[in-house]
Amino acid sequence: MEILKKLKNIVYSLFKKERNTGKREIKKINKNIKRVELLKLELNQVTNAYDKKIEELKATHTSALWKYEQSYQKLRRLVEKQQQGLIEEEKVNKQREEVKPFEKAFNKVNEQLIGIKEHKKESVMNIISEIDQLQENYTKALAEEIKTKSLEMAKQRQEYLKEVQSLGYDYKKAIDTERLLKETFEKHNFVYKGTIVDSLAILTKDVPISVDMLAIAEDTVNEALIGRIPYAN
Repeated sequence: MEILKKLKNIVYSLFKKERNTGKREIKKINKNIKRVELLKLELNQVTNAYDKKIEELKATHTSALWKYEQSYQKLRRLVEKQQQGLIEEEKVNKQREEVKPFEKAFNKVNEQLIGIKEHKKESVMNIISEIDQLQENYTKALAEEIKTKSLEMAKQRQEYLKEVQSLGYDYKKAIDTERLLKETFEKHNFVYKGTIVDSLAILTKDVPISVDMLAIAEDTVNEALIGRIPYAN
């Protein structure tokens, strides 16, 4: 049917499909936009990787600190007893030696935790600094993208309205044809039982050509602008 064919053409136009191949048009991405978006992705991946390692080290750090504190508190109690003359210094020295490996283990993991946090900061700032250096060219490129797409959308809007108008003309043709038949038959004293308009209505009852279906609501446009339209890429 001609109306369905026109609707298909509207869909093809709106989604920028090549009518001969059926493939989506591939557009080259500006190098500055591409670089910044890749850096943002890298930043997210780097941050997640460092955060995961930091969480692992925090668990080890907490365990090492607890063992060190328990051993150290025991040493303090023994020192107090030794000062009171209740135990020999040898026992204190033995506990002092036992504290050392716990202290060493804690210091090691503490240094690792501090070190990885510094590495994370350095890695993050390197990526952020590159994004910052690209921001002027990135913003200009985005502005050009927005301008180009806006102009293309304005053009598509005009083409879309032309297609909608064409749909209206198709229905008008049916009405005019039926009127012509009716007037001609009656002019020559014949009875005309019109069927064109009613038949067309029945044949196109499932075609989405109502105002509600053809118009795009403001809320829908706003949702699309913030990326909430599920079928948008």
